[in-house]
Amino acid sequence: MLLLTSTTEPEPTTSPGPPELDPDAVVEWFDNVSSNAIGFLVVVIVVIILWFIGRAVINAVTAGIERGVPIKDVRTRRALAKAKIKLPDVDTIDQRLEDERRRQRAGTLRKVLKSFLAVFLIAIVVVTLLATLGVPIGPMLASAGVLGVALGFGAQSLVKDILSGIFMLMEDQYGVGDVVDLGEATGSVEEVGLRCTRLRSLDGTVWYVPNGQIIRVGNMTRMWSRVMVEVRFAYDTDVEAARQAMIDAVEAAKEDSDDIAAALLGEPEVAGIESLEYNAIMLRLLCQVNPSAQWDVQREVRREMRRIFAERQISLAVPGEAMVFDTKTPEVHVQLHDSARPTDDHPPTDEIGRPLPPPNDADGD
Repeated sequence: MLLLTSTTEPEPTTSPGPPELDPDAVVEWFDNVSSNAIGFLVVVIVVIILWFIGRAVINAVTAGIERGVPIKDVRTRRALAKAKIKLPDVDTIDQRLEDERRRQRAGTLRKVLKSFLAVFLIAIVVVTLLATLGVPIGPMLASAGVLGVALGFGAQSLVKDILSGIFMLMEDQYGVGDVVDLGEATGSVEEVGLRCTRLRSLDGTVWYVPNGQIIRVGNMTRMWSRVMVEVRFAYDTDVEAARQAMIDAVEAAKEDSDDIAAALLGEPEVAGIESLEYNAIMLRLLCQVNPSAQWDVQREVRREMRRIFAERQISLAVPGEAMVFDTKTPEVHVQLHDSARPTDDHPPTDEIGRPLPPPNDADGD
């Protein structure tokens, strides 16, 4: 018995190949690109024109910042002289530092503005090119926005430093050569950047302070500075004599040094008693000087004060708990006496009462 079985051969399997290009779609895509190419070329030409115009505007603005006020101009100096504004010599160290400060600030702003302009124009060209090629821009812009937000959160400290540096430069809060107090660090500014500021303190330490961490700025050398010398005298000192001695110390320092005379911008002032303490009176000397010159002037004025006080026998205040031993007896001994209160249980032994405050006698009784 024969069994006839029919076998069916399996169909051959073929691996999927690349999708075939539709000639009509390719032709349509080329037609769209060719039709949009003219618009893309127009956009490129406009971007190039905007680039040159923007560079010219940025250069003009920053050149004005770099040039500053034309102090060398005769008419400008004459107008400032009529306004009784004393100006330093043109070729001074302070003037050169001010010029260098303006150049650095203008150069930094120029670089930042040109970078922003280049990034903005390049972004316009790229987006226009993608639209010309038929690439969907909407999803890409959404993805770029999400990526920008993520980078913003990750680098928010860097962004904060850069933004703070830009506003600091635009507002001209400080520059190279200024002595500033930035909170944690105090010193002379050596470099101003977009991300951080470099200071050198009095002991030579170099500080790098991120601009985003600067909460407040104290500029000690902006336009002009002020000398302030506070002296505490004995309670029985002649106030007018002490005041005149402080003013004479400034005049003596001015006559002794030409640098001190050139640094002074105004007359010294001693208004009067600034504080009345239990063992001293305090007088304050104020005088306007050139930027960064207050420390030199104060040292010379203190030196002359020491000499004049010794010559005129003007006594400084002595702390209440100090013991002074001196064999010399003062020629003039002024005492201030206060009458006894009626409610005192133990009246003073003498008839005139105990002096209040204690006299500034030499033997310390």
